[in-house]
Amino acid sequence: METNSKFFEISQNNSGGSFITNDVLCHRLFIEADSYEEAILKAEGLGCYWNGVEGGCDCECCGDRWYQPHREIDLANMVTDKHGGYPVHNFIQKGDSIEKFKEDYKGMEWIDEPVMGEKYGSPIISGSIKLRNIEDYAQVLSNLFGWTEPETRIFYKDGSVKEISSSKYRKDED
Repeated sequence: METNSKFFEISQNNSGGSFITNDVLCHRLFIEADSYEEAILKAEGLGCYWNGVEGGCDCECCGDRWYQPHREIDLANMVTDKHGGYPVHNFIQKGDSIEKFKEDYKGMEWIDEPVMGEKYGSPIISGSIKLRNIEDYAQVLSNLFGWTEPETRIFYKDGSVKEISSSKYRKDED
C-alpha cells in the first residue's frame, strides 16, 4: 500500500470546450513526488501549464486549463476504516439500480452497502467503500467524471504510469 507515498492531483478544465487528451495528458493526473514543488515540475514536464488565460492560450470565459494541486492527497487517512469508508453516491437516472451502481466499484470492499435514498429532493444511491491505494481513489474519481479516455493517469516516482478509465469505458475485468 502506498500510504507513505505523497501524491498530488493535477486537474484539467475543459477550457474552450475540450480537453487535451494524448499519450501523456488526460482529465486528471496523479503525480507521486517528495514535495509539492517536485510535483509541479513533473506536471510542467508532462505539458501542464498555469495561468493560461493570462498567457492568452486558454478561453477567458472558461478559465485556465490546468489547476495546480491544493495540497498533498491524504491517502493514509482515506485507506483506513476509522471514518466509515470513502463515501460514494450517484443521483439516480432512468434504468439505474443498486446492482448497476455496484458494478462501478467492482472489486472494492463495501463498508456500507449501497441503499436508495434522497438528497436535495432527488433520488440517490449511496454507500461507502474501503480504498486500498491511490489506484482505488483514482478509479472512484474516474467513475464520477469519465470525461476523457483514459480519465486518469498516475505517474509513479519509479517512472511507471498507470491509466485508469471510467467504468463506462472499461472492459469487464475479472
